[in-house]
Amino acid sequence: MSVLLVLAGLCAPAYAAKAPARVVVLATLHAMHAEVPAYGFDRLGSIIETLEPDVLCLEVQPRDLEVHGPERVKQEYPRVIYPLLARHRYAVYALEPAEPEFSAIVKPYASASQAFGQQHPRQAQAFAAYGEAALKALVAYWTSPRRVNDATTDAVLDAKHQLQQDMVGPGERAGWQAWNGHFLQVIQRAAREHPGARIVVAVGVEHTYWLRRHLRGLPGITLEDTASLLPDTDTDTEPR
Repeated sequence: MSVLLVLAGLCAPAYAAKAPARVVVLATLHAMHAEVPAYGFDRLGSIIETLEPDVLCLEVQPRDLEVHGPERVKQEYPRVIYPLLARHRYAVYALEPAEPEFSAIVKPYASASQAFGQQHPRQAQAFAAYGEAALKALVAYWTSPRRVNDATTDAVLDAKHQLQQDMVGPGERAGWQAWNGHFLQVIQRAAREHPGARIVVAVGVEHTYWLRRHLRGLPGITLEDTASLLPDTDTDTEPR
């Protein structure tokens, strides 16, 4: 055996260990899965399974992953995701911080929104009406899983949050950046700890534009094009 072949054999494991994690940011709709026939709870479950993740990053606190309790808003967890965890051996990460970091981010963020409503009631009412109209339009647009995860949906929600931050002010902007920034740190940690793995980040649709933008080009991560992996019509049943 030549010296070069021996060296190649010795180096191969090192190169393999540095393979980037393949990250798929998959939008969830919380309770609204029941309102979007093309992306209902069963559809979400089949998509996650067909994507064959090695790792799931989930929009819950660490304790939620221990107790698997009921959810008023994030109904995809008791109805879809927790049963998946019972059937598969996924590595799992909680995207949301535990206390006291949870409250340290959420309380100032909520206070900024409350102050905006009190100090600028007409603007707050106008923004609420805009948000409801934008969501109504998106629900009509979401005729396939691909559309829930495409650039159009991301652009609409990016614009919505940009307007929200400019109207509410620095507290809104800081809170949104800190919350999503924590998600990003968790995903980066998962990628470091699982090089070469496929990581599916199941996160509320309002966060997808932010995460995709900030994950793109990061070392150790290959951001996959979620929309291209998903069915384009309501009659399709499996991701590609």
